[in-house]
Amino acid sequence: MNPPLQIAAFHSWPSDMDAIFWIHEEGLDDNCLEAYRKALQESTSVPLNIFVATGGEKMKSWDHLPSLLQSFSQHRLSRHSVVLTTGGGAMSDAVGFAASIWKRGMRVAHVPTTALAMVDAAWGGKTAFNYDGKKNQLGTFHAPLFVHIDACWLNTLPERHRRSGLAEVAKHAMLDPILGWNHLKDWPDWSPTDQDVLRTWTDRMKDSAEAKRRIVEEDPFETGRRATLNLGHTIGHAVEAHFSATDAPWLHGEAVALGLRFAIFMASESSSDDFQPLKDWLQRQVPLPSVVWPSANELWPIMTHDKKNSLGEVREVHWKGWGDVVWPQILEKDAFKATWPAFLRSEMESPHL
Repeated sequence: MNPPLQIAAFHSWPSDMDAIFWIHEEGLDDNCLEAYRKALQESTSVPLNIFVATGGEKMKSWDHLPSLLQSFSQHRLSRHSVVLTTGGGAMSDAVGFAASIWKRGMRVAHVPTTALAMVDAAWGGKTAFNYDGKKNQLGTFHAPLFVHIDACWLNTLPERHRRSGLAEVAKHAMLDPILGWNHLKDWPDWSPTDQDVLRTWTDRMKDSAEAKRRIVEEDPFETGRRATLNLGHTIGHAVEAHFSATDAPWLHGEAVALGLRFAIFMASESSSDDFQPLKDWLQRQVPLPSVVWPSANELWPIMTHDKKNSLGEVREVHWKGWGDVVWPQILEKDAFKATWPAFLRSEMESPHL
């Protein structure tokens, strides 16, 4: 296993910190937990309070917020305390929100344990709670002190979830000219006992997250360029919502992967560049459930409620090639109902499936 956290070397605790409240999900790798516990204790002399929670989307229900605030109260956390989360994106969303309103703002840091959280959810300072049956209706901007990535946490993550998170890795490579195809090619197969593989995954996840950090730093409150991080998400959110009410819901990354494949199809229609290696990578790394994909008539009504829309117009991020995007691109109903079936036909006819 890699040196666990080395928190003193990579991250500096605030000089006025009076306590660390470490909240981590249950069921994580025992070796990772023990190594991080020792590293945290050695990194500072302030009290280390440990709280074990059940992760997942239920953490973001409004009814769950009082229990988080009660745990802060019981441990007498102040504005000088630091909450450290170790879990998936739902945990960083929920705990980040609770920390942002505790004492008018308590500091937070994240050690994400899922591929999706490592490269996306834990970054950017967005917090969220679900409300009135709708996802992410409440939230704040509350930037973390740091986000620490270590692939060792992926050891206990189901393969489907690990692969799902790679959709966001592909998205960042598509958006960032520094990353591009070089970031994706020769991606090593997962092997939890191979230290070289763990180090490579850790480094590549860090590089992917850094691409998001650069965009967020330029536009922290999503008034411009940060909106391009929604590449693949107009379709993705609609697909995710479509299957959410079925017996076989799709994971977020799977739905985004389909949205990215649609973006690649649209770019291929107007570009002479060869995007087949990228399409093959997505198909191989993020395999999609074997079900009938929704039609344009099923997706469009959902897409009209996307939070990125404005003045009744469906807006999407249009990808033209590596590091070349247009935002906002207005998506017309008739145009979508013509291109989506063409995309589905191309996927069915693809010899690479």
